[in-house]
This record gives sequence, structure tokens and C-alpha cells, in this order.
Amino acid sequence: MRWKRITVGDLERILVANDDRFAAILPPGDYWFRMPGKIEIERHDVRDLVFRSLWEAFLVDQRPDMVNRHFVRVETSETQIGMVYLNGSLYQVLTPAKRVLYWRDAGAVSAEIVDVISTPAKVFALSASAC
Repeated sequence: MRWKRITVGDLERILVANDDRFAAILPPGDYWFRMPGKIEIERHDVRDLVFRSLWEAFLVDQRPDMVNRHFVRVETSETQIGMVYLNGSLYQVLTPAKRVLYWRDAGAVSAEIVDVISTPAKVFALSASAC
């Protein structure tokens, strides 16, 4: 086994994986890990606000506790749009059928979800003879 030191800055969060398995999300501080295998880190700047990672779907599906602790989750259905606010100002508008995770530590993130379509649009296939 080997030791690995990880320092997380005040405006950073780090995702840690051990042998391609999710291990933790680290807040600011100094950490020493003694793990067998390959330790991988993914460094994120919380000022970017939007969490973009290959781990996103895994965290939402398998670790909702981590999602609730570290992120504000905003999700729209096929008939909704979402208006996302950061510190009271409009930050982003989400189109239908989207999910975005925003870092909680980036500021006061809130969202308003609005139904804009009363029923989902139906898709019709036209045959070649109808054209």
C-alpha cells in the first residue's frame, strides 16, 4: 500500500476513486490516503457552478446522499423549463428533459420549474406515399 496526499483548495472539491470505484467527495483541507490500487482524483472549481463529470449519473443513481449533500439538483420533464438562480439573479434556463447538478458551495442556488407545454408533442411518421 502507498500513501497519497491530496490538498483541496477553498474553492475546490475533489472526487476520489480507487481502482475505478467512487470513494468520496472531498471539501477543502489536507488529506492523506492509504489505499491499495490506483487512486484517481478529479478536481473541480466550484465557481464553475455546474458539475460536469463522468461520475454524475453514478452519483445520482447510486449515491443520492452525496448528491443531496454537495449539489442542488434541478431536473425538468419533457413539458417543463427550469429557471436557475444564483444569489437571486437568473443564471441559466434549462430546456425540457434536462438534469443539472450545481455545487451547493458556489452560492445560493434556487430554481423555478414551469410547465410550458400542456401535453407532450406527438411525433408522427409520414409514409412515402403521403408526401
